[in-house]
Amino acid sequence: MKIMLVCYGGLSTSILVNNMRKVIQDSEKFRDKGIQIDAWGKEEYAQQLEGCDCVLLGPQVSMIKQDVEKVVAAKGLRIPVLVINKEDYGMMAAVPILAETFKAIKASRLSQ
Repeated sequence: MKIMLVCYGGLSTSILVNNMRKVIQDSEKFRDKGIQIDAWGKEEYAQQLEGCDCVLLGPQVSMIKQDVEKVVAAKGLRIPVLVINKEDYGMMAAVPILAETFKAIKASRLSQ
C-alpha cells in the first residue's frame, strides 16, 4: 500500500510522515504489510503517483484538491484524495489520520 502526502515541502509534513511510519512500525496489525508513506511537494507529486492508493493533502494545500483529483483521474487512477483534518495535522496526530486514510482506501476498493 502506498500513501502519498502532498504539501509545500515543509518540515511539518516530514514530521507527520515520520509519525505515521512509527505508528505503522509499532502496530502488530500493520507492521509487515508493506505500507509505504512518502511526502512530495505540490510541484512534484504527479510524477510519483504510480501505485499510489491514497493522496493526502496537507491543510495548507487544500485549495489544490480539485486539481489533484484531475491529475489522478488523468493518470487512470481511481483513488481517494483527502485533505488532512487541520487539527490532526497541527497535532501531528498520525493515528486518526491513518484511520481516515485506511477507511477511504477500503471504501474506494469496495466501490471498484
